[in-house]
Amino acid sequence: MSSDARRHAILNVNLIPGGIIGSPWRRAPEGGAYFSTVEHYLSVARVAERGLLDAVFLADSPDLQARDWNAPARLLDPIVAQSVVAAQTERIGLIVTATTSYNDPYHLARQFASLAAVSHGRVGWNFVVTGGDAAARLHSADEALPKADRYRRAEKFVEVVTDLWDSWQPGALSADVETGRFLDPRAIRAIAHDSKHFRVSGRFKAPPLDDGRPILIQAGASTHGVALGARAADAVYCAHSDIDDARRRRDEVRALAAAAGRDPDAVKLLPGLIIVLADTEEAARRRQDELIDLIPDEVQITNLAARLDVPIEVLELDGPLPWDLIPADGTVSGARAQREVLLEFVRRRNLDTRGAARLLASGGQHVTVVGTPEQVADHIEDWFRSGACDGFNLMLDELPHGLEVFVDEVVPILQRRGLFRTQYTTSTLRGHFGL
Repeated sequence: MSSDARRHAILNVNLIPGGIIGSPWRRAPEGGAYFSTVEHYLSVARVAERGLLDAVFLADSPDLQARDWNAPARLLDPIVAQSVVAAQTERIGLIVTATTSYNDPYHLARQFASLAAVSHGRVGWNFVVTGGDAAARLHSADEALPKADRYRRAEKFVEVVTDLWDSWQPGALSADVETGRFLDPRAIRAIAHDSKHFRVSGRFKAPPLDDGRPILIQAGASTHGVALGARAADAVYCAHSDIDDARRRRDEVRALAAAAGRDPDAVKLLPGLIIVLADTEEAARRRQDELIDLIPDEVQITNLAARLDVPIEVLELDGPLPWDLIPADGTVSGARAQREVLLEFVRRRNLDTRGAARLLASGGQHVTVVGTPEQVADHIEDWFRSGACDGFNLMLDELPHGLEVFVDEVVPILQRRGLFRTQYTTSTLRGHFGL
């Protein structure tokens, strides 16, 4: 890794349609449906590229989530959407979320190799492990596998995908006009994987990864997820309640990576960071309140019940949270880790049910900076320079407007402080991340 790459914070924008708070669509002149279109995705990506950001991070789930009923949903298949973005941009990275629970490794490996080829190496795979019986039933199963089995499957899934990617040697696509040979079979190794979950044998049909294989990002805070990320991922996306919590996680991931025989610097920790910007902190707080007020109370309480995995009937908006009814585990995909972080914020602030509902509406399980460009830059600098993280997945209150303000007012401050690039010096996502 170059010294230049080590100095710079990694900054991705999390493309949450309309923004993290989920209400701006209700007053947008384009109409609410616009935010689920590829035109919206392109508008965000173009601003991110203008700001020299590392990547557009596109999350996804295989089934409809509670938020999707009342805020713009990610309805587009993420690989299809990012393929369009790839064709309309030049340098910005393209991170796609795809589950290991309900996909086929050969098919997914080929899709990502193709996206890497058309984007010239700007691709990352955010691999997630999906629980929840609703998703299982959409994929011909009655219920999700037990967590330990899901993660064993995920580990083998990633192993197959990376083995397929690595099976093409340099020069495999020879296109030799003299001999008439287009592909060299000696340079395309047949793989032979045989495990409980997958039997994959033969040669991989896909474009060569001339710019290196897609980077791997892991999202998941369970013990299983952290261990898998340390062994296999290039970056870990996480939610943390404070700087010390993030620093402990980064130290843990680095130690686990070293124990697995990896360079600890090869795994980047990228917490989520929610940002609400204005000229003054007071104005930013008013802006946040106004956006949350656009979400009806009944929507806020419905979303909170889904996140806590409790019946909506047990929640009284102006009463205390029913702590004794909140399960230690849950049936909702990804619910446990998200719920734990949300509840930690609730405890620290001593919030009632309304306060918890509004906190969730604001983004909930991620650290939030509500303030001026200087305050946002200070937060990024503090966490980055202190070793708590390698950068952030940015979640703006409103997209693309909030990102435009970040690019125009925060990025120049970070550049002056030597924390962010002043131009793209690499053309691949691997290069942007300094890997």
